[in-house]
Parts: sequence; structure tokens; C-alpha cells
Amino acid sequence: MKKLALVICLGILSGCASTAPAKIGADTYYSSKTNTAGIFGDVSAVAGALIVEGNQFCGTMNKEFELVTQSITQNIPGVRLGGASITFKCVSQARNPVMRPDNGVSEVSVK
Repeated sequence: MKKLALVICLGILSGCASTAPAKIGADTYYSSKTNTAGIFGDVSAVAGALIVEGNQFCGTMNKEFELVTQSITQNIPGVRLGGASITFKCVSQARNPVMRPDNGVSEVSVK
């Protein structure tokens, strides 16, 4: 009984809720993961896990992973769970990873 309680507690502390990669454009996908471990979870590790999953996803199509944007939300105890999201492409040949300084959000000004 104590072992079962320990396994359940460890599962809760290390848990993450995630979305499978969703196609949002031509060879472009979005994926996110919420860190359900609260203050005990590392949101940097959540972002890393998303990148690993994206690599595996692209590999199933015999393509290479190319990161487009990455967003990390920190945990705030009692307010919100942290997490991460990425936008990526599955391409024939990936270029060197260069994150856009605007994180993929562009402003258009009209004069």
C-alpha cells in the first residue's frame, strides 16, 4: 500500500499534460506541454522534452526538425502551472537554428 502511494505521488510530481503536434501550416506544427508538477517541475525540461518529441515526430516522416519559435511560461504557485510551447517545421534539410528575436511575432505598422 505504501509503495502504491509513493508511485502515485511520484507520478503527480513528474506529470505533464501535453498536446500532440498539430499541423498549423505547410510542414509547420505546434506543440505544447503544461508542467503539472507545480513548483517542483522544471519548465526548461518541459521545453527540452517538446524539442525531443518534435525531432521524433519529424523522424517518422524521414524529415529533419527545425525550431521556429519557443515560449516558456514559469510556474507561479497558486496562480498557474508553467509550461512551454514550440512551433517547428519538418523539412528535408534543416538550416542552422536561429531564433527570431521577436519569437515569431511581427508587428506591421501602417503609415
